[in-house]
Amino acid sequence: MPFQLHLKTGALLEFPHTAVMGIINVSPNSFFNPHHSIEAALKTAEHMVAAGVDILDIGGEATNPNINIAVDAPSLQEELDRVLPVLTAIRRRFEVLISVDTSQPMLMCEAAKLGADMINDQRALSAPGALAVVAEYKLPVCLMHFFKNTRIPGSSTRAELLHHIQCELRERVVACEAAGIKKERIILDPGFGGGNYGKNATENFYLLKELSQFIDMGFPVLVGLSHKSMLGEAVGGAEPSQRLYATIAADTLAAFAGVHILRGHDVRAMKEAIAVVQRVQLSRC
Repeated sequence: MPFQLHLKTGALLEFPHTAVMGIINVSPNSFFNPHHSIEAALKTAEHMVAAGVDILDIGGEATNPNINIAVDAPSLQEELDRVLPVLTAIRRRFEVLISVDTSQPMLMCEAAKLGADMINDQRALSAPGALAVVAEYKLPVCLMHFFKNTRIPGSSTRAELLHHIQCELRERVVACEAAGIKKERIILDPGFGGGNYGKNATENFYLLKELSQFIDMGFPVLVGLSHKSMLGEAVGGAEPSQRLYATIAADTLAAFAGVHILRGHDVRAMKEAIAVVQRVQLSRC
């Protein structure tokens, strides 16, 4: 789906089709393909850039179902130490858009100073000070849906779940605009996943089926489905490393639904899936 990204420099970047955001995990607790050194992160970045990645997303906090975020979340200093050296190294070596996946306002601020182009926040700028930082640096931001209060998966109808997610995303948009963040810099993410995301596999697949409901909200939509537990459940309990085919199937469905950014680990496969979707869409003309 074509869309525009308004950068902090004032430049307007045009994407003629669904963009690919490549994941650079620098948390040792990441459920899939963590990077334990700057060199490992640079090698992955090099492969992704060569494969045509549009955005690199660097994150230093794991939030997968195996993590108790109340206990296992890194300290601010740990997250700074994980992310900033990798950000600096990638910025020096590659001409590519860089997103930082964080909920920490201080990291957002330091990342912006070091050349980050975008913030991807799994807590939708809910931390005190986060809205002000993003507004000050005029950064594009992805607001991922999260449950403010712990939710038991399956505790509401799927239609109620969809409505609830949309309402909470709208609330965060209102908060952003009130803080001075322009609408054209906001991206939405419905928040696929189990565990800390408060959704079971059936609910996640329902949201995948109903992606058009989020696209109709009037903002670019980002989705992250890569190797997630919902896909493992769908294909007989496969481990994360065995979920590539399921990931590309889900990404293809999302691209066909019209999402604007796909976030994942397998850049070449994602780019090829998007190319096929483009050909199908062009055949309608």
